[in-house]
Amino acid sequence: MTSYAVIQTGGKQYQVKSGDVIDVEKLEAEVGTRVELADVRLVSVESGLSVGTPSVDGAMVTAEVQDQFRGPKIIIFKYKSKTHYRKKNGHRQSYTRIRIQDILTGGATPPPFVPTAKVEVAPAEAVASEVATAPAPARRTRAAPATTAEATTEAPAKRTRTRAATAATTTEATTEEKPAPAKRRTRAAASKETPAEETPAETSEETQN
Repeated sequence: MTSYAVIQTGGKQYQVKSGDVIDVEKLEAEVGTRVELADVRLVSVESGLSVGTPSVDGAMVTAEVQDQFRGPKIIIFKYKSKTHYRKKNGHRQSYTRIRIQDILTGGATPPPFVPTAKVEVAPAEAVASEVATAPAPARRTRAAPATTAEATTEAPAKRTRTRAATAATTTEATTEEKPAPAKRRTRAAASKETPAEETPAETSEETQN
């Protein structure tokens, strides 16, 4: 019985066994299809190990493609001192996620491909429709007082004042004659209004008579 194998893909080697899920560099295959990895470097069997030179003759590993994705961004920054050399770059590696199915030796042919069952996820539109059709929970509301209802129903009468009426009132107010301002009383006017003082000659005559 085969226990494990060492395969090489994308310039890297992986130790795998049936049922393992690994991420390798991008393989040109669609999701849900089977890939055959023929570069097997080592196989562990009941009789012992079979080491390839460089690969094991007649050995093959089959796997199912589960996903195609890209890894996290890696920042590459180059720097040289005293020369003002700066260079920044980013890189995201593309990966393929595969599930190991069978490890074959001796030129055996792989069995018929049976894709693994996938969990069906309900679309977002169906979930939204279910949420919309679900009955809303009943809520207890307090009845508004009668005074408040009457006050809200009776709308206050609006003052309708046209521009013509306002213009007429303003013109009337401006045309009205304003009272003349009171004259300031000066010293000259006050001296004219006061009677002249009697002279001493006049007073002497009046006493003689």
